[in-house]
Amino acid sequence: MIELNLKLGLYNLWIFLVVGYGLIWALMILTDRKRGSPIEDPDFYESPSGKKCGLISRIFLLVILIISILTPINIGPLFWLGLPVYIIGIVLNVIAMYSFAQFTKGVNTTGIYRYSRNPMYLGASLFYLALCLMGWTLSVSGILLLVILIWWIILSHKAVLLEESFLEKKYGESFLRYKQRVPRYFLFI
Repeated sequence: MIELNLKLGLYNLWIFLVVGYGLIWALMILTDRKRGSPIEDPDFYESPSGKKCGLISRIFLLVILIISILTPINIGPLFWLGLPVYIIGIVLNVIAMYSFAQFTKGVNTTGIYRYSRNPMYLGASLFYLALCLMGWTLSVSGILLLVILIWWIILSHKAVLLEESFLEKKYGESFLRYKQRVPRYFLFI
């Protein structure tokens, strides 16, 4: 039976969400400063599709923050499985930002971008999977986390498709060649 396991608490999942996102956002700000331009292409985020992606991602973040405030950390086998996944998700974002900090113009095909066209989205997906694992119980909060994870995967994939369409128009043949050589997420995916 599914139990109602929503508990407001100091040691709930929000701690991992805030620490992980805080680190990622701080690194993004530092990367933007080092590059002299934002990682996210302003042209994309000024377009109707980009504005829609930005709004949906803010709503998503607010929803997951509320759920994480109400979800106790479940120390057990799934927590210990989720912890390295959480770290890998953050590390993928850090590596991708480092690559962006070194590269300032055109299509970034250096560093981790030689293996994945979207390592930040992949890292974020692992990050949310980890949160789902670390707070999982067969409860309302656990099911909400699972629904949020599935929602994130669907929304982020749609955002990736929109971004890639934008990059094809902006960079033309160079992006198309890159797309043929490098998988969208990782390996064969």
